[in-house]
Amino acid sequence: MGLDFSQFKHQQATVNGNIRIHYRIGGSGESLLLLHGWPQHSLMWHTIAPILSENFTVIMPDLRGAGGSSIPASGYDKKTMAEDIYQLIQQLGHHQLYLCGYDLGSGVAYSLSAAHPELFKKVVFMEFGLPGFGYEQIMQASPNWNAGSNWHLSFFTVPQVAEFAFQGKERQLLSWFFWHISHNEAAVSPEHFEEYVRQISKPGALRAGIEYYAAVWQDAEDNKKLAETPLPMPVLAVGGESSSSVYVAELFKPVATQVKGAVVPEAGHWLGDENPQALAAILLEFFTHS
Repeated sequence: MGLDFSQFKHQQATVNGNIRIHYRIGGSGESLLLLHGWPQHSLMWHTIAPILSENFTVIMPDLRGAGGSSIPASGYDKKTMAEDIYQLIQQLGHHQLYLCGYDLGSGVAYSLSAAHPELFKKVVFMEFGLPGFGYEQIMQASPNWNAGSNWHLSFFTVPQVAEFAFQGKERQLLSWFFWHISHNEAAVSPEHFEEYVRQISKPGALRAGIEYYAAVWQDAEDNKKLAETPLPMPVLAVGGESSSSVYVAELFKPVATQVKGAVVPEAGHWLGDENPQALAAILLEFFTHS
């Protein structure tokens, strides 16, 4: 039996000088590192971490700027954020891990696995296009854009304006986030929605989330350098049926030597909230079979 999500331990580590990283950890077996997206934090793994904990020791950090971790004014390029996580796993003494990133967490996962490929047996990227290798095309406006489109990818590259527009309107912003590119327009529970609103309303948290996106140009430059040496380990790229679907795998083929794709049925962008059983089965199949 896996752990109930409430049974995962809450711990903290100090990395990269004075950055406090909060993380949840639990389970048994080989190490599996899960990196969340935005506007979520480690809570997003509540549906699949209990399933995965039957086979793995699951480590779920809150990235800088999110959840219980520090909210610094800078350092939201994915290279710096990956260094936070590298120092965390070094402190924990984990040297051979499985890695899974979701949404912007996939950007951190790519930077981390490309800089330290010897640490990771297999890597999963979910619902993300890598800056420098397709993300820029996704963020371009098109004639068929509407309220459900990814307009925020462009808007958030000007953080001062985006923060001005949404400061004090965090609830409305998250209502839109969890509605757009969802499969059934109700991706998260009311209880978890309130927690995400609380977290993003903390001082500096909205700006931090926007800065994740504003770092796209630096991320693209860094990724192109890292991609000069393609990822050597097996890679799985996962999309939701009503969102990225098979397209995610095509976006990661230029940066890795062994890429397979998978689609989570009856799910949009919010894979773990919309179809956790299917997502967990896909991850377990990939991580536990050669």
